[in-house]
Amino acid sequence: MKRGVLTFVVMFVLALSGIATAGVLAGGHDDKADDKAEGNEQDAGVHGGPIERFHMAGSCDLTAVSSLPGNWTHGDYVSAVAANGSSTQIREAAHSDCGKPMVAVGHGGGPPEHALEHMAAGKTHTGGEAEDEASGTSGS
Repeated sequence: MKRGVLTFVVMFVLALSGIATAGVLAGGHDDKADDKAEGNEQDAGVHGGPIERFHMAGSCDLTAVSSLPGNWTHGDYVSAVAANGSSTQIREAAHSDCGKPMVAVGHGGGPPEHALEHMAAGKTHTGGEAEDEASGTSGS
Protein backbone atom coordinates (compact mmCIF):
# COMPACT_ATOMS: atom_id res chain seq x y z
CA MET A 1 0.00 0.00 0.00
CA LYS A 2 2.78 2.43 0.94
CA ARG A 3 4.57 1.61 -2.31
CA GLY A 4 1.42 2.47 -4.31
CA VAL A 5 0.97 5.80 -2.51
CA LEU A 6 4.65 6.64 -2.98
CA THR A 7 4.42 5.82 -6.70
CA PHE A 8 1.35 8.03 -7.02
CA VAL A 9 3.05 10.97 -5.25
CA VAL A 10 6.17 10.68 -7.43
CA MET A 11 4.09 10.55 -10.62
CA PHE A 12 2.02 13.54 -9.46
CA VAL A 13 5.15 15.62 -8.77
CA LEU A 14 6.67 14.69 -12.14
CA ALA A 15 3.45 15.62 -13.94
CA LEU A 16 3.28 19.00 -12.22
CA SER A 17 6.91 19.77 -13.00
CA GLY A 18 6.34 18.84 -16.66
CA ILE A 19 3.32 21.13 -16.86
CA ALA A 20 5.26 23.95 -15.20
CA THR A 21 8.18 23.50 -17.61
CA ALA A 22 5.83 23.55 -20.61
CA GLY A 23 4.23 26.74 -19.31
CA VAL A 24 7.58 28.45 -18.94
CA LEU A 25 8.76 27.39 -22.39
CA ALA A 26 5.49 28.40 -24.05
CA GLY A 27 5.41 31.76 -22.27
CA GLY A 28 8.97 32.70 -23.21
CA HIS A 29 8.37 33.45 -26.90
CA ASP A 30 10.25 36.06 -28.90
CA ASP A 31 8.31 39.30 -29.46
CA LYS A 32 10.59 40.16 -32.39
CA ALA A 33 9.42 37.05 -34.25
CA ASP A 34 5.80 38.12 -33.71
CA ASP A 35 6.57 41.62 -34.99
CA LYS A 36 8.30 40.18 -38.06
CA ALA A 37 5.32 37.89 -38.79
CA GLU A 38 2.94 40.83 -38.48
CA GLY A 39 5.13 42.90 -40.82
CA ASN A 40 5.16 40.13 -43.41
CA GLU A 41 1.39 39.81 -43.11
CA GLN A 42 0.93 43.52 -43.68
CA ASP A 43 3.39 43.52 -46.58
CA ALA A 44 1.53 40.68 -48.24
CA GLY A 45 -1.71 42.67 -48.18
CA VAL A 46 -4.06 39.72 -48.66
CA HIS A 47 -4.44 36.10 -47.69
CA GLY A 48 -2.06 34.02 -49.81
CA GLY A 49 0.41 36.89 -50.10
CA PRO A 50 1.56 38.72 -53.20
CA ILE A 51 2.30 35.46 -55.04
CA GLU A 52 0.38 34.95 -58.27
CA ARG A 53 -1.66 31.76 -57.91
CA PHE A 54 -3.56 29.40 -60.22
CA HIS A 55 -7.26 30.31 -59.95
CA MET A 56 -8.75 29.05 -63.24
CA ALA A 57 -12.47 28.67 -62.53
CA GLY A 58 -12.90 25.98 -65.19
CA SER A 59 -10.15 23.84 -63.68
CA CYS A 60 -11.00 24.49 -60.04
CA ASP A 61 -14.65 23.50 -60.07
CA LEU A 62 -14.92 21.01 -57.21
CA THR A 63 -16.15 23.79 -54.91
CA ALA A 64 -17.43 27.35 -55.19
CA VAL A 65 -14.08 29.17 -55.47
CA SER A 66 -15.86 32.53 -55.32
CA SER A 67 -16.46 31.87 -51.62
CA LEU A 68 -12.72 31.43 -50.90
CA PRO A 69 -10.89 34.40 -49.31
CA GLY A 70 -8.68 36.78 -51.32
CA ASN A 71 -5.65 35.19 -52.95
CA TRP A 72 -6.64 31.69 -51.80
CA THR A 73 -4.08 28.93 -51.53
CA HIS A 74 -4.01 25.25 -52.49
CA GLY A 75 -4.71 24.37 -48.85
CA ASP A 76 -7.77 26.63 -48.83
CA TYR A 77 -9.08 24.89 -51.95
CA VAL A 78 -8.50 21.36 -50.64
CA SER A 79 -10.04 22.25 -47.26
CA ALA A 80 -13.14 23.69 -48.94
CA VAL A 81 -13.55 20.54 -51.06
CA ALA A 82 -12.99 18.36 -47.98
CA ALA A 83 -15.78 20.16 -46.12
CA ASN A 84 -18.41 19.04 -48.65
CA GLY A 85 -16.82 16.53 -51.02
CA SER A 86 -16.32 12.81 -51.31
CA SER A 87 -12.99 11.09 -50.78
CA THR A 88 -12.52 10.92 -54.57
CA GLN A 89 -13.09 14.68 -54.89
CA ILE A 90 -10.72 15.39 -52.01
CA ARG A 91 -8.00 13.30 -53.67
CA GLU A 92 -8.62 15.08 -56.99
CA ALA A 93 -8.42 18.48 -55.28
CA ALA A 94 -5.19 17.52 -53.51
CA HIS A 95 -3.57 16.53 -56.80
CA SER A 96 -4.80 19.63 -58.65
CA ASP A 97 -2.88 22.86 -59.29
CA CYS A 98 -5.70 24.99 -57.85
CA GLY A 99 -4.33 27.68 -55.54
CA LYS A 100 -0.70 26.75 -56.09
CA PRO A 101 1.82 29.45 -57.05
CA MET A 102 1.96 29.90 -60.84
CA VAL A 103 5.64 28.92 -60.88
CA ALA A 104 4.65 25.47 -59.52
CA VAL A 105 1.76 24.82 -61.89
CA GLY A 106 2.26 21.88 -64.22
CA HIS A 107 5.53 20.73 -62.66
CA GLY A 108 4.02 17.56 -61.27
CA GLY A 109 6.45 17.57 -58.37
CA GLY A 110 9.58 17.07 -60.46
CA PRO A 111 12.67 19.25 -60.50
CA PRO A 112 12.43 22.81 -61.88
CA GLU A 113 13.26 23.47 -65.52
CA HIS A 114 16.71 24.94 -64.85
CA ALA A 115 17.67 21.82 -62.88
CA LEU A 116 16.60 19.61 -65.78
CA GLU A 117 18.73 21.72 -68.15
CA HIS A 118 21.76 21.30 -65.86
CA MET A 119 21.16 17.55 -65.62
CA ALA A 120 20.96 17.28 -69.41
CA ALA A 121 24.24 19.20 -69.73
CA GLY A 122 25.91 16.90 -67.19
CA LYS A 123 26.26 19.62 -64.54
CA THR A 124 25.24 18.75 -61.02
CA HIS A 125 27.05 21.08 -58.66
CA THR A 126 28.44 24.62 -58.71
CA GLY A 127 31.82 23.32 -59.86
CA GLY A 128 30.24 22.38 -63.18
CA GLU A 129 31.68 18.86 -63.10
CA ALA A 130 29.52 15.91 -63.94
CA GLU A 131 28.65 13.82 -60.90
CA ASP A 132 30.65 10.80 -62.11
CA GLU A 133 33.77 12.94 -62.66
CA ALA A 134 33.44 14.69 -59.30
CA SER A 135 33.04 11.52 -57.25
CA GLY A 136 35.52 9.43 -59.21
CA THR A 137 33.04 6.60 -59.61
CA SER A 138 32.21 4.71 -62.73
CA GLY A 139 28.76 3.97 -64.06
CA SER A 140 28.93 0.21 -63.30
